[in-house]
Amino acid sequence: MQNRFAYLDILRVLAVVLVMFGHYVLVGGGATSIPGVISDGYPLPLVDQGSWSIWRFEVFLINSFSTQTAILGVTLFFIITGYLMPVMLERYSRLEFLVNRIFRIFPVLLVALGMIGLFVWATQGLVFGWSNYIASFTLSYLVFGVVPVASILWTLVIEVLFYGFSAVIGKFSVYRLFAFQALILGVIVLSVKIPGSYYLMLVASQMKYMMIICVGSAIYLAERDSSWPNRVSMVFGSVVLTYLAFQFYKVGHEDSSTYNNIGTQLLALGLFLGFKFISRFDFMHKLPKPIYWMADLVYPIYLLHAAFGLGTMALVRGFTHDPYVMLLMAITSSVFASWLLHRYVEVPGIAVGKSCVRNLKVTNNS
Repeated sequence: MQNRFAYLDILRVLAVVLVMFGHYVLVGGGATSIPGVISDGYPLPLVDQGSWSIWRFEVFLINSFSTQTAILGVTLFFIITGYLMPVMLERYSRLEFLVNRIFRIFPVLLVALGMIGLFVWATQGLVFGWSNYIASFTLSYLVFGVVPVASILWTLVIEVLFYGFSAVIGKFSVYRLFAFQALILGVIVLSVKIPGSYYLMLVASQMKYMMIICVGSAIYLAERDSSWPNRVSMVFGSVVLTYLAFQFYKVGHEDSSTYNNIGTQLLALGLFLGFKFISRFDFMHKLPKPIYWMADLVYPIYLLHAAFGLGTMALVRGFTHDPYVMLLMAITSSVFASWLLHRYVEVPGIAVGKSCVRNLKVTNNS
């Protein structure tokens, strides 16, 4: 178990670094508009791409794998989530699982939204209304057509929806997993057949990403099977269904992202399986403390990094145009704010959640 969680910690850190890289380098160096973070009158892009060469890594991924750093990082996050869900539903009852997820997700989300709102108001004069905060906290902004406080919340919507489906599924099995993927495929095909239904399209657009999460669950279930042909068929079958889901969706709906590219999905899968393999070696038994520390901050960093990092780059540009100094300050401000959020909100929230779960276990056993 220690080895497994060690490599998962490395993957979490790698995933969030990839997302930060994409936003700071690609968005910071190329975007001419950054809504909700930089005011409309501010001159963009933040960085002159000709003043540094770090963006070439992004070009390498696009040319070699038809993917991008931020998209690869999010895909890794989805696979990790899928891998952990069967573990948790073997440890907890359905209700205990939901309580655990609620206390891990929503206290941090609530305070993060307030921190983001305060930061963009103080640095850029941007103001969000109560409807923006409520729709963002409840993750209902897509349903009501409200602008979210943080644009990265779309991935959290997908993960929370998957938590709900996982609670319905209960203990994962191969049959339940593939039945769920078949259901997703059915919804996507139906949305293509009924193109005029906005809400059906909205559901299909979210559920196609759940197929990536299912790949992680397939990996976990494959581990428990003693037959290598069965293992390969489980993971390969899940990947094929995921690819088909994205392709079916493109038939009837616009989708210009690289999540639907097989390169994105295979590279993320390869990274996951590669780190899983090397976790067997002794040097992976105990990682350096900074990796564990960063792994603990991943969720707060993911929520805060875009607003705090890009906003900080804009502030620092008033003193220097050195892109590496701007990048360093963006990382520093994001990590520091995330540490505060982790230390004073996430840790207490997790402790309360664990206490509630223990009480539920006592109640159920009595």
